[in-house]
Amino acid sequence: MEVDENDALENQTPKKDNGTAPWIASLPKNNVGDVRDISNQAFWTLSSCKTDGFGIQQLLDDDLEQYWQSDGPQPHTVTIEFSKKTNISYLLLYLDYKTDESYTPSKVVVRLGSSVLDVDEGLTVVFSEPVGWQVIDLRDADGGPSRAFVLQLQVVQNHQNGRDTHIRQMRIIGPTRARLDTGIKTMINAGTSISNVPLKFTSQTIAQFANIR
Repeated sequence: MEVDENDALENQTPKKDNGTAPWIASLPKNNVGDVRDISNQAFWTLSSCKTDGFGIQQLLDDDLEQYWQSDGPQPHTVTIEFSKKTNISYLLLYLDYKTDESYTPSKVVVRLGSSVLDVDEGLTVVFSEPVGWQVIDLRDADGGPSRAFVLQLQVVQNHQNGRDTHIRQMRIIGPTRARLDTGIKTMINAGTSISNVPLKFTSQTIAQFANIR
């Protein structure tokens, strides 16, 4: 599946004078519930990086003047591994075509899976001269998060056929709480008081606890 930046997966946030830009303002308007940055809960691996200050720390340090620079053949990859199956709502990338030009990604693929050796076919996203936070929406059709042990970003193409890539910031965003059972959420949205929700569950995940005393 390929998604163009104009399909509301991309949002642009201007760079702030102090070298930072808050990612929260870039999330789509249909975001449901509170979210949090879960980037620091995972182990990060790069396919390559230029030595002396162009690696993982620069991706996560909140300084837009810093960046990851790859130093190897395409595709360039960032692999993020969680110790447990984790709810993931968005992948955020801060890109700056005005500054980085041919180093700026123009096509990326985001893959999720249970291990590095077991990831899906991925979601392809295309960018056109992006400046700001680029939001890649990984939620399902009901607005719930994806669940995975591993997220892998592949940069498969840069603007102007550039070889190496620059990404100035990268964040993994997940919900602050586990999603409600689908049936319960529907009843609450319809105005049913939580105290009147019957102890009958529609998903196997929650139904398994129905008989616990």
